[in-house]
This record gives sequence, structure tokens and C-alpha cells, in this order.
Amino acid sequence: MSQKIDVASSALAFLGFGLFVAGLQSHGEALGRMLATVAGCGILAVFCMRQLRSRDPLIDVRMLPFSRLGACSLSLVVGSACYTGSVFLFSVQSDSLLSILPVSVLALWVSLGGFAFHKLQSRFSPVHMLQVSLAACALGLVVAAFVGLWPASFLIGLGVGVSMASGDAYLLGSVPPKDVARAAALQETSLAVGAALGVAGFGGIFAATGSVAGTSVIAAVLVVTVVWALRFNRGVITA
Repeated sequence: MSQKIDVASSALAFLGFGLFVAGLQSHGEALGRMLATVAGCGILAVFCMRQLRSRDPLIDVRMLPFSRLGACSLSLVVGSACYTGSVFLFSVQSDSLLSILPVSVLALWVSLGGFAFHKLQSRFSPVHMLQVSLAACALGLVVAAFVGLWPASFLIGLGVGVSMASGDAYLLGSVPPKDVARAAALQETSLAVGAALGVAGFGGIFAATGSVAGTSVIAAVLVVTVVWALRFNRGVITA
């Protein structure tokens, strides 16, 4: 049982992540935003070192080695970022009530993706499920750039739904019962980080490029990079 609240770690996490996300925002001078991002990364590094030494960490970063739960957590971060980032991009492109409808049905496709995961998980390996779902997100971003929002919303929503459902199931299912509470804290943190990075990251790229299509393509390339990196996972992931 926790004996006390680690105020110092809470303050480090709040300040570090706040500066990191603020640096990604599209407002303010470029130098100031860059310094905020670097400072945020440095403070987060101090936070992680403190968590590694703590007997009762806020977020057990020792559970994050890529061979264990890192792949699941990374999938949750990227999936959540794709969702909030896509809502941002779709909203930028919308100039009428009809054009905002793809944003409205995006949540429906996410729900469909969660349903599809439970139908497909017995047919594919965990890592392949994570890779294919994120690849669908990347394809949806490319479709949003060059084809249209309706097919893009379906692909992104389906990919996000599968990636988040699989990330949740594999992250919580890959730990013994005594570690489920710590894994759940990691799960919620991953989702929150992804949600913030989606808006701030997509917004920052859009501010730099001034193009929805360019932002979508750059984001798709970043997602594909994560898909490629997942192939190096060597851990045993179960649901």
C-alpha cells in the first residue's frame, strides 16, 4: 500500500509534460517552443529516473521495456494521437455542417474497430494486430490527404478502434494479476499522452507546413515508422 503521495514526482510529471506539449503547439516564437520542448524532455527524463528508484512509483516505467509492455503502450499512444489529430485535421477542412459529418461518425468507426478486434484476435498474432491496425491509420491519413474525408474517417476509425482495443487487452493481459493495477495506470497514461500529442503534434506540423495534406502525409510517415519498429518486439504478448 502507498504510504504517502509523491508530490515531487507529480510536480515533475506535470511540469515536464506540460512544457513538452506546449513546445509542440503552433503559437509563439519557434525558439521559445523549441526550448520548452527540450526543457520538457529533460524534466521528464528526471521524472523517469526518479520512478526507477522509487519503491512505489506513480508510473512504473520499469514495465516499459520494449520486450514487455512497451509495444502495447506505444500502440495506445499512437492510436490515441491518430484519433485526436484526425479530429483536428477534419475540423480544419470543414467549412459547412455537411463537411463536419465525417468527424461525427469517426467515433462510430472506432467502436466498430473495437468489435472487429474481438473477432480477429484469434486469427492473428498480437504484434501483427498492432501493426495492421496502425497501418490502417496511416493509410487513412494518406486517403484524407488525396481522396476524401469519408473513406479516411472509416480507415482511421477502424484502425484506431483495433489498435486501442488490442493495446488495452494485450497490456493488461500480459501481466500477472498482482501487476494489473500498475499496468492500468500505464494504460491510462498512454491514452492521455496520445490524446495530448495528437492535438499538439498535428497542430504543430500544420502550423509549420500550412497544409492539411502535408500534415497528413508527415503524420502517416511517423505512424509507418512505428509500425516498422514494432517488428522488433521480442516479448510474449497475451490478451
